[in-house]
Amino acid sequence: MSEGKKAVIIGGGIAGVQAASTIKGMSVTLISNEPYLPYYRMRIEEILGGKSPESLYIHPDEWYKEKGIEYISGTAVSVSPVSVTLADGRTIPYDRLLIATGSQARKLDLPGGRKESFVLRTASDAVNLKKTLEKATSFTVIGGGLLGLEAACSVAEDFSIPVNVIESAPYILPRQLDSDSAGILQEKMREKGVAVIVSGEVESADDDYVYLKDGRKIEADVLCFSVGVNPGKKLAEEAGIAADRGIIVDNHLRTSMDNVYAAGDAAELDGRTFGLAMHAREMGTAAAKEMMGENSEYIPSEPSALLKVAGIDVVSLGIPDGEKRVETDGDKRRTFFIKDGVLKGAILINDKAAMMKVKSMIGQKI
Repeated sequence: MSEGKKAVIIGGGIAGVQAASTIKGMSVTLISNEPYLPYYRMRIEEILGGKSPESLYIHPDEWYKEKGIEYISGTAVSVSPVSVTLADGRTIPYDRLLIATGSQARKLDLPGGRKESFVLRTASDAVNLKKTLEKATSFTVIGGGLLGLEAACSVAEDFSIPVNVIESAPYILPRQLDSDSAGILQEKMREKGVAVIVSGEVESADDDYVYLKDGRKIEADVLCFSVGVNPGKKLAEEAGIAADRGIIVDNHLRTSMDNVYAAGDAAELDGRTFGLAMHAREMGTAAAKEMMGENSEYIPSEPSALLKVAGIDVVSLGIPDGEKRVETDGDKRRTFFIKDGVLKGAILINDKAAMMKVKSMIGQKI
C-alpha cells in the first residue's frame, strides 16, 4: 500500500529516529533542527565531563546513507497538508508526515535582575554550559529533574566549585521515587559534593545568588533550570492541527490533519503527554507502522525508567502508590508498592538485574 510513497519525519529524537529505522517500502526524509546528528539526549551531561557531542550519536552518518534515509539538518517552519517548508525556503513534499518535535525546557521568570541562566536539554545547551562552567565560582540547579541532578553530580566531580540543587518538593524525583529511596540518593549526592535543598521555595535571583522565601541565599554564579518541559506543539498548532498540552493524537497516533501523525514528547494521547524514552521509542514504531498502512493501535506501556544518579543505579517501575514493602540485600534495596493486592510499582536500587522480572509483575496480583 505504501510502495513508492514518501515519508517525512520532523524531529531527530528517539521517536523520529525509531520511526525512520522502522519504515519500509517508502522513501524516508528525516529533518532535525540541531547542528548534530541524532544523539542520546539522556547522556548530554557527559559533555560537561569532557565528551564530545559526536560521541553520543545514536548512529553514525554512514548508517543513514546505508538505510537510504535522507537526513536534512534544517528547521521546519510550516506544515501544509502536502508539504513541509524549511527556514531556508526549501519545500519537502510528503505522502505521510510524522511530527516528532520533542519538547523544550522551561525556565522560571524570576524577579531580581538575573542576566543569564541556562537549561540542559540539547547537546548545544551542554556545550555552552561547559564553556561557562570553566570560569565559574559556583553552580546551582533549580529543580530536581533527572538531567539537572546528573548535571549537578557531573559538575561536582569535574569542577572544583560549590554545587547546589534546589527542589521545591519534599524530596528529589517525586514522580519516580518514594521519599525513602530519594533520601538514599540525596545522601549519596551530598557525599559527592552536591548540596541538596528540598522544600526550597525560590523567591528571586540576581547574578550572584538565588534567594529563598525562608530567607536563605544560595550561591549561584552559574544558574541552570531543570523544572520540566513544554511539548513541541507550535509547528502543528500553526498548521491548524488540534493541540492542547501537546499535539492531540488518537490511538493510532493520527492527528486532526489527514496523513499527519505525531509521536514522542510532542504528542498528547487521551489527555496525557509522555516524557520517557521508552514511550518515544514505542510511539515511533507504532507511527511508522501506521504510515506504512499497517493497523497499529498504540497502547502505552507502564512507565519505567533506568536512572543513574551519583553512581547509584535506580530503576523506577509503574506507579509508586500503595502499601510499601521493602527488601534489602547488602547495598541492594527493593521497594514494592501494593494496592488492593496488585503490584502497582517498584523501585530497585543497585539491582538492575531484577528489572525485567519485576517489570513483568507490574499490574499482577501478589
